[in-house]
Amino acid sequence: MARIQFKKFPLGFWACYPYGIEGMTEKEIADMADCGMTLTMSPWTSHEKKEATLRALDLCDKYGIQLILVDGRTHWSGIKNGADAYRAAMKQAYDDYGKHPATFGFFLGDEPHEDQMADCTEAYKIALEEGPGLVPYLNQNPGYAEKCKKFVKESGCKLLSYDRYNQMNPEPTGAVDFIRDFAEYKKLAEEVDVPLLSIMLSVGHFRYRVPSIDDYRWQMGVALACGANAIFWFTYHTPACNNNYRGAPISEFGIKNPTYYALQDLQKRFNAYYADLFNHVDFRGVYSVGRNYPLVNPYRPGEIASCGDTHLINVRSDLGTPALVTFFEGRDQYAGKHYVMVTNNTWDTCDKFWFSASPEVKHAWRVYANREADFEHDNWDASYYRWEHVLDCGVFLAPGQFEIFRFE
Repeated sequence: MARIQFKKFPLGFWACYPYGIEGMTEKEIADMADCGMTLTMSPWTSHEKKEATLRALDLCDKYGIQLILVDGRTHWSGIKNGADAYRAAMKQAYDDYGKHPATFGFFLGDEPHEDQMADCTEAYKIALEEGPGLVPYLNQNPGYAEKCKKFVKESGCKLLSYDRYNQMNPEPTGAVDFIRDFAEYKKLAEEVDVPLLSIMLSVGHFRYRVPSIDDYRWQMGVALACGANAIFWFTYHTPACNNNYRGAPISEFGIKNPTYYALQDLQKRFNAYYADLFNHVDFRGVYSVGRNYPLVNPYRPGEIASCGDTHLINVRSDLGTPALVTFFEGRDQYAGKHYVMVTNNTWDTCDKFWFSASPEVKHAWRVYANREADFEHDNWDASYYRWEHVLDCGVFLAPGQFEIFRFE
């Protein structure tokens, strides 16, 4: 089975709409697109809402957004009515919406338990058979990579998805869980050669804080550094006014909260500067600097043999701020190129980070805005020094910010 290639790098959100598909207006969809969304989940729909669903799909197509349709007919639990009944329901959903260009796939469910994986596997296989060209979507639990491994390998899974939110708890242990999950799920995704989608936090609730712009940037930067191929947020709309849900990009009154503008700034910048590159590179490994994590190897200066032809010999920062160092290899229009990325692995500290390359490097290309700039002449307020034994490139990074280089 060929690995899927996204039309655009997927940015979206977990569905907590305050309305059904009939309430998805053009203004709402335009605002989602203006916030940088490219692939997301739909409100609740069904066969009875066919006219409204097709209208929403037309509008999403107009604004460059694909939808994962949340249709009750396709939930994996329908398999309990028998394979034939589930197949008929899936076929009807596909006949209704499956051929629309804005339809990415159908939602099959969320966080199944280990004893439900066999039913999920059967449902997923049927979804693939009855939805040609589509990607069934089933989301997994945090810390569940080992428990869903059999499902992923036997179902024909085309997209591996999971969520994790305790990185926004006050304790620093949440960040450790966040990165450990990436290591475990990315390993599984690479074993079966499928993209990895991570769902991160955009609404305060329980003990989770309302994310700041630095929190958003850190979550996204770490996700990309750890090999995420798609990013969703929980959630875009503030859930119903109960418990202590607060501060999602859109309030329960339809008002844009400050978090909308924080997320808009982050995603529009990413779409303009990096999305095309990340949509056409393969992850080759991530290493930690200054702070160790389970299942992530520490970066040791000079050890570059396993990371591709990058010529990198050291990464450091002025203040000893923790970082992640990631290696990517390009494909398609970027084929034959190797990239190194350093990410400020804090949500509260700015620092100057240094890439040190071997002296035989002739050009240090800074990669952004879908182009490569010779860093020697295009470093602005950063630093470029060529010494006898090393080439030093220094860049200031905000919390969660990253820079990408290619050495030639």
